[in-house]
Amino acid sequence: MPMKGGLLWRTYSVILAALLITIIIFSGAVVAARQQAAQDSYEQEVCLQAHEVADFMANLSELSYVQRNLTMKPIILKKIRDIYQRYNADIWIVSYDSGIVQYLDSSWNTSESIASDAVKEQLSAIQTGQEIRVTGLFPELGDQIVTIGVPWRYDGDQVVGAVLLHIPTKSLQISLLSIARQILPQAILSLLVGAALAFFLAQSQIKPLREINSAVSEFTKGDLTRRVELNCGGELEALGDSINRMAAELSRLEDSRRSFVANVSHELRSPMTSMRGYVQAMLDGTIPPEDMPKYLGIVMDETTRLTDLVRDLLDLSRLESGKFPLTLAPFDLNELIRRTLINFEGRIDQKRIEVAAELLEDRATVMGDANRISQVVTNIIDNALKFMPDDGTGVLTVRTLREGKDIRVSIRNNGPEIAESDLPYIFERFYKADKAHTSGGGTGLGLSICQRIMQQHNSAITVRSVPGDTAFDFTLPVTDEEPRIVTRT
Repeated sequence: MPMKGGLLWRTYSVILAALLITIIIFSGAVVAARQQAAQDSYEQEVCLQAHEVADFMANLSELSYVQRNLTMKPIILKKIRDIYQRYNADIWIVSYDSGIVQYLDSSWNTSESIASDAVKEQLSAIQTGQEIRVTGLFPELGDQIVTIGVPWRYDGDQVVGAVLLHIPTKSLQISLLSIARQILPQAILSLLVGAALAFFLAQSQIKPLREINSAVSEFTKGDLTRRVELNCGGELEALGDSINRMAAELSRLEDSRRSFVANVSHELRSPMTSMRGYVQAMLDGTIPPEDMPKYLGIVMDETTRLTDLVRDLLDLSRLESGKFPLTLAPFDLNELIRRTLINFEGRIDQKRIEVAAELLEDRATVMGDANRISQVVTNIIDNALKFMPDDGTGVLTVRTLREGKDIRVSIRNNGPEIAESDLPYIFERFYKADKAHTSGGGTGLGLSICQRIMQQHNSAITVRSVPGDTAFDFTLPVTDEEPRIVTRT
């Protein structure tokens, strides 16, 4: 079922939202920086106007000279009026002495006032050649008036006064809105370009996910031949490769399941068909009464075969599901092997097989589930006896030897060699049903059960086969505890 809203659009919305937030933050930072830069530049420009007036005054040393000088008066007056019209700022040309401040304002009126301490301090700073910028210096002008003061120098060095430029605070401020209007077109263009790129980026990210989703949908329908085809690199391509490996493994397991079902069906059908035929023949009178014991024996053998098959299937199922817990305890491995060989004494004598038991002289006490290990040894020996010759040349060798903290069990026979191509499959379920070694009967599950029992013991069972020598080996850990009595279940 598709994701609510569509994965593409959800991904695109997230990327677009992140892009929009980034552009807003970046644009805000740019607007703030440009506003500060523009304001600094504007203040420098306003300050430059005061410097220009001071330059005009450089050849005059008193306010009276300013008013009487017919050459400079119109020039300075025009400059002052231009500043007022352009910057909404008043110019005072100031001279001072004994605490009395004399100034010529933009209306060309001369006035004087008693300077406050704050004004005296600022004028003293100007007299030393400094420039000032103070808000609300003259209360009569208002709290929101910025006063910019520069020295009025006479003859190049001597400071004889000051040029004070009074400008409202609002006139110095650069509007954020005006700067934003300059940035807005570029921000919108960036957003549009980013939105287009974000859409293609979202598509490029969603395309591999759609391919994966399509493949998984095919898997759920039973088509395990479908493969994820990605060339995007990175984690998504690695995920696609993992899914392909999973599909291959599932396909292998499905083939194994089908083969298992077919093998079980075959193993069950064959003896049941045989028994049905014999029983039907006896009921129909086709088999004479004197031959019935013979055929009843055959039916009994087939019944035993079915019982063994069902038992092995149940054992294998419990082992694979983890419902076959081990009962770990110390036991004498040598004693277990001796008892197992005694159980096969009748078959060994019947096939005239020579047995070589090369067991450790000391007691071989190991830790494990004695009943399950007995099952492993029994299955391996039983499997060996099936394929060994019955002409008196067969040799069965059972050996235990110490290897560090383990004891290795090696069960060898001189029966037919197992083909090298068959060795990787020797522990598969119903191996004997698919391979050439089928003449000995059995369920074909014995070695699979052995393998899983040893896996539960954190060990492995191995096989090697060359002409005249086939060997199965496994190891168990040695323990110093006293062994318990082995009972076969």
